[in-house]
Amino acid sequence: MEILTNSEALQHCSLLSNLIDDDIKKNDGWLSFSQWMDHALYAPQLGYYTSGSFKFGAKGDFITAPEISSLYGATLANTIAPLLEYFSEQKEVSTILEFGAGSGKLCQDILEQLLEINQLPDRYLILEVSPDLIDRQRNRLKNFLKERNVTTKVEWLSEMPNDFKGVILANEVLDAIPFNLIIRKGNKWHFQGVTINPTPNSPSFSDHWLWQSGEEVPTDLLPDYLIQSTQSYPENYLTEIHPRAHAWLDMIAHHVSQGLIIAIDYGFPEHEYYHPQRTLGTHIAHHRHQSIPDMFYLPGLCDITSHVEWSSLNRVAARAGCSLAHYQSQGSYLLHAGIGDMFLNTVSPSDSVRYISEAHAFQKLISEAEMGELFKIIAWYKNLPASTEFENRCANLPGFTNRQRLLAV
Repeated sequence: MEILTNSEALQHCSLLSNLIDDDIKKNDGWLSFSQWMDHALYAPQLGYYTSGSFKFGAKGDFITAPEISSLYGATLANTIAPLLEYFSEQKEVSTILEFGAGSGKLCQDILEQLLEINQLPDRYLILEVSPDLIDRQRNRLKNFLKERNVTTKVEWLSEMPNDFKGVILANEVLDAIPFNLIIRKGNKWHFQGVTINPTPNSPSFSDHWLWQSGEEVPTDLLPDYLIQSTQSYPENYLTEIHPRAHAWLDMIAHHVSQGLIIAIDYGFPEHEYYHPQRTLGTHIAHHRHQSIPDMFYLPGLCDITSHVEWSSLNRVAARAGCSLAHYQSQGSYLLHAGIGDMFLNTVSPSDSVRYISEAHAFQKLISEAEMGELFKIIAWYKNLPASTEFENRCANLPGFTNRQRLLAV
């Protein structure tokens, strides 16, 4: 695929590729894909999330749910409001912590709705790795907070606070955590890694690196499903494992003393994720609203993601002392949480232009053919004080009272 950009952007790709090549040479000519992806997304000033390239919205590379409709954030606000009320009743500081806040749109929409229902949190914390995005979030929220006279204190963090009490949100965060690629060779799983191509000729960097399998994957890194499965996987079956995502969730869970962790992303339970017919895995790159199967295309200018495997994440949460509060498709959650009523109360059919636009956004969020089925919401609670009241509120949050999806078969 040769959709090239300007010379300055290509120079950016060249600088990043040189950085990656240096690391490959230091590692005996081979680098795991997780390490390669870490450079491509997070290398200082050069990675996709650490450079200044615009990422969100119509002019970016992809559109997230908060960018599609403000009803998304408003619905989430209604779901978490009873927990904010609980912490206020307990004379605790009511707190929301959002990981990877993107453009700041979700934060704004959540606070807007909580203002409307008189349940603003005392603090809204944002943990963001991108300096460029932090600047954009600050600029967006500064004006909003002033104009709407929002009393919530918005703060940016560099690390997860200890003994956290409150609500944690991670909207489309897990898919961007670097993952390992593994490949089936001779009835064993091996890491799939990257070497330098000595004779590249593609101006898009598509052949700058070559794939090469490496060492056998240790059993303790393999998902339980792949170890225990009776499925027959074909030779060269390629898929992903997610030890860094597991470590991220484990870290968060161990820093929470009482709270709810909500993650929303596209993904599957293990029996769907590791289906024998899914021979090429789920990883993909995104550039200018195009999905690109070539992981090496324009390094530093493309987002790189994979679907989330929810079943093993749930086991990580359980081992860290968390309990499953809910697991459901995004569409089902939003409908049961009342997004339909909010839509009808927000837009009048007599305003045909706005109604059609809002209806299109609404359908994109809930439709099985769009985001409604592929995206899932999962929530875990941790309740070290063993409060029955807190546990009851988690079980009865708006959108969490309908029948759950299965994480295992």
